Amino acid sequence: MIEALDRLDLDWADLPGTHQVTRELLKELAADRDTLRLLVDRAREDAALRAMCERHRLLDKIVIYDGGERGFRLRLHISTREHRDRPHDHRFSFTSRIITGRYRHTRHELVGELDENLPWHVQDDVDARLSEAKAVPRFVTHQSAGSTYSLHHTEIHTTFTTPDTVSLFLRGPAEKERSLITERETGRLWWRYGADRERPDRRERKVMRQDDFEDLVGRLNRLEVL
Repeated sequence: MIEALDRLDLDWADLPGTHQVTRELLKELAADRDTLRLLVDRAREDAALRAMCERHRLLDKIVIYDGGERGFRLRLHISTREHRDRPHDHRFSFTSRIITGRYRHTRHELVGELDENLPWHVQDDVDARLSEAKAVPRFVTHQSAGSTYSLHHTEIHTTFTTPDTVSLFLRGPAEKERSLITERETGRLWWRYGADRERPDRRERKVMRQDDFEDLVGRLNRLEVL
């Protein structure tokens, strides 16, 4: 399986074609606990991969493979117990496969005009602004372990996961420098940037400490993902 990752070369401009490839790859990898365990062990020892691992309010991310110039990155996503109704898009297209757990997946349409004059330093909910643009739900699916989908970077979606939801997440190259986050309860909107554009204080809050990493690995073992 690692050899397949080493050879992987994807054309994200052809998302349907890429989905066919990544769907089969993630299906095989999700069933191969030995390889997943090896990749997680490598991530523990690889300083570059460890620096990419992050803790977030809604989920934690362990980066287990970086395709470098081939423009993809493979992560394990582990859900937390907190939920927020925050429709958002991504800077990249991706394929995701649920290994354990389930979630409600809602796709949205953005209605109204975005305020493109928002300050470029807006990177967090603390700096959010009210906006007339709203993310309107258009399509809802309920997905469980074994479900795989790909999402284009222009699509706006949100997921509500069960606490033990773990997924394999294979992202493509960044297609834009910021992504949109909205909050339905308050009507606020803000931008999320890549690591190279984040403020130091926000970056610090996302750092995954070594004990956090080991706690998550223990959880993955208990869930029989590894």
